Amino acid sequence: MIFEMLRWWYGTGWLQATHRIGTWTKGVERIFSISLIFRTLFAPWRRIVSITGKSLDAKMRDAMDNLVSRCVGFAIRFGVLIVAAIATFFTFIAAVLLVGIWPLLPFITIYCIVRSITG
Repeated sequence: MIFEMLRWWYGTGWLQATHRIGTWTKGVERIFSISLIFRTLFAPWRRIVSITGKSLDAKMRDAMDNLVSRCVGFAIRFGVLIVAAIATFFTFIAAVLLVGIWPLLPFITIYCIVRSITG
């Protein structure tokens, strides 16, 4: 049974740990909806759009309101993209560390058990 576990650990298990890098990174992309944010980067914030009036003064005021709404939308979405990039980076680093430490985990576990017994 121990040999089967070790065969899985250093074979299929390690391969599955490697595939987790892509899975975790795609998970962060889905959480932050990165593709949707890129598509709507210059869209008005919360779809707040003023409908133009008939006079030139009303049209200018509405145009400024719409411009401010788009600037706020851009700023917030850009900030979310920055946070998403940072989260993706740290997720990728964590996954790579997992794959790098994977072969050592059985030995670390045995070392910790022996260390706790011998105190």
